[in-house]
Amino acid sequence: MFSYIPAEMSKPDSDVTLQWMADANVVICDDSITNVMILSKLIQDMGIQKTRYFTDPRKALAHVAEHRGSVDLLVLDLEMPHMSGFEVMQAIADGWQGKIPLAMETFPILVITGLQDKLIRYKALENGAADFLNKPIDPAEVVLRVRNLLRVQHAYRLQATLAQRMEIEVEQRTRELNDAVDTLVERLALAGEMRDNETGLHVVRVGRYSRIIAEGLGLPPELCYLIEKAAPLHDVGKIGIPDSILHKNDKLDADERLVMDRHTEKGAALLGEHDSPLIQMAASIAVGHHEKWDGTGYPRGLTGQSIPIEARIVAVADVFDALTSARPYKDPWSVEKVLGYLQENACVHFDPDVVSVVAARWDEMIATMESLRD
Repeated sequence: MFSYIPAEMSKPDSDVTLQWMADANVVICDDSITNVMILSKLIQDMGIQKTRYFTDPRKALAHVAEHRGSVDLLVLDLEMPHMSGFEVMQAIADGWQGKIPLAMETFPILVITGLQDKLIRYKALENGAADFLNKPIDPAEVVLRVRNLLRVQHAYRLQATLAQRMEIEVEQRTRELNDAVDTLVERLALAGEMRDNETGLHVVRVGRYSRIIAEGLGLPPELCYLIEKAAPLHDVGKIGIPDSILHKNDKLDADERLVMDRHTEKGAALLGEHDSPLIQMAASIAVGHHEKWDGTGYPRGLTGQSIPIEARIVAVADVFDALTSARPYKDPWSVEKVLGYLQENACVHFDPDVVSVVAARWDEMIATMESLRD
């Protein structure tokens, strides 16, 4: 039955190979105790110490399930009582009792068979077998086939580990980049507000109010997030307005008002066209947050649903914050007066659905206002 195995064939070919070969986890399942003991000895002589053998396929299957993810090779007989090798492979492929989340193509199975029928071999391959051992087994062939399959499995696991590490690194870099972008957006928004003698909390509040409204309208979470991050840039165009107009204490004349109104277009021009959804959202808000539901707003005189939803949201959030905040030229309005003003101007200045959401989430709006006071 046995043939001579050269010493160099039965041993790993390098110290590096020795390490991963020694760490390999091999399960043997054959109803013949003689076969499993012979196979176990051959595999252990290769330097593989984590070898478990079973003569009952049900116990072998339970072991694979319990040690899911750590078994590197299953040496499996086809003809056994209780469960055939085909049934074991099918159970693994189906996720036995929900405990074996293994893709067959990444879980090598070395089939042992005394059957010479090609159809049997084809069926085994179709059911997930990676290779064959014919009975009576040839010790040299056992060593070669086990070693080859373990090399493939080792390479796959290295690749999977590398891919996982790269994914983690990419996620970390993406998170760092997003944090940097968020910081730059916040600083740019703050720069615009500082020119207008506003505080940084104004832009933070407008962002929070806008998210509350967006969520109340049932917008997707990712869109709510973008609106919150982009809303603080609504007045960034004021960077381009002359101080003589921006900081004038008296009422602006008609020409000065035209210049001031251009801050919407200047904001969109400053942000420019960019592939970033955040920048695109910010540009849309900057140019559209002074449009009015009835078409009397600026710069384009859009009406109703023609005004982008993000601009309609920020229009209400911005006015809500302006009315509830103290300014050098006015005291804050009472919250009751603010709500009344918004409701009176629904369908005129504001989107009525947005105003309805503000009314429905009034407690949340007020709580945000209280927590972010200047």
